[in-house]
Amino acid sequence: MDDPDSGRLIFFHFNPLLRMVILFFIVFCILHFAYQFAADTVVEKVVIDMATVRPSAFFINLLNSNEHVFAHGHRLVSPYARLSVLNGCEGTESLFLIVAAILAFKAHWLDKLAGLLLGVVVIYLANQARIVVLYFTLRHDRELFSALHGYIAPVLIIALGCLFYLVWIQWSLRKIQT
Repeated sequence: MDDPDSGRLIFFHFNPLLRMVILFFIVFCILHFAYQFAADTVVEKVVIDMATVRPSAFFINLLNSNEHVFAHGHRLVSPYARLSVLNGCEGTESLFLIVAAILAFKAHWLDKLAGLLLGVVVIYLANQARIVVLYFTLRHDRELFSALHGYIAPVLIIALGCLFYLVWIQWSLRKIQT
């Protein structure tokens, strides 16, 4: 008797957790390397200059109109501080982590779509908040800036992404059980 699964790729015979880890790794690497390939292109300019720096300038001025911050390419510029937002500072790695994790998890495609949309918004807004806080920290406490930029803020964004992912998994599984 023929095995109906004999034509399937061996990949799908793995332990479900191993399958998820492998899918996560593949999706993350594809996103990461595709974005790195787009370095110094219009894609990077749109992501950094338009989608990251301009909104950050808006939020800083919204919080304190006396800052007079404006976006100049990849820089936030004011009479008081200049902050460069470079490749790696725009939050794409955190976005890629949440996207890869959601796509790797076995869930209904509508649940994945909802998780992707909400996850991207959560990570994007968290990164915007990070940049705003970094600007004010640079302006008011330069000694704290290095620790906040290099360690504290990235860990907080990753932790927020993990928390979102766990909540999304619970929501997705609860929908399956009902």
